[in-house]
Amino acid sequence: MKKLALFAPTVALAAACSGSSVSMQPGQWELTTRVTDFQAPGAPAQMLEQMRTSAAQPQVTNECLTPEQAANPGRWMTNPGGTSANCTFTDQTFAGGVINISSSCPLPNNGGSTHTTLQGTYTATTMEARLSAQLQAGPGAPPGMPRTISTTGTLTARRTGDCPAGR
Repeated sequence: MKKLALFAPTVALAAACSGSSVSMQPGQWELTTRVTDFQAPGAPAQMLEQMRTSAAQPQVTNECLTPEQAANPGRWMTNPGGTSANCTFTDQTFAGGVINISSSCPLPNNGGSTHTTLQGTYTATTMEARLSAQLQAGPGAPPGMPRTISTTGTLTARRTGDCPAGR
């Protein structure tokens, strides 16, 4: 569902951070987001069930991490859409194999906001983190959209090889 599509960019956005002493290796990376809990108080039962069913499917993306991006993984995770420009970060640790990030971002087109936390670990070729996100719908939200949507889940990533030729 469109409402759940906000979760994946939020996860990537939450990874905005400074450089690290444990470098991620350049190459092709597979990122998998799994929602483990989904709450939308006040949503009609049918809508809630549909959202939970959609959220239960892992979201998998593949990205080519260049040597420049590997030197600063936070920039890699936020630059593609440039969506972090208006976000506020209260924690931004992505160093020494530790990830601890907390961010708040405005939602485009509805006046709401998201608050996301990401806590975990990473190595040169893997990443594992717990995440949570809470969406507060604003006055421009579509009719029938729940005012608050809360999700928790996991983010795992692994280096799968070299980037395809030409990338």
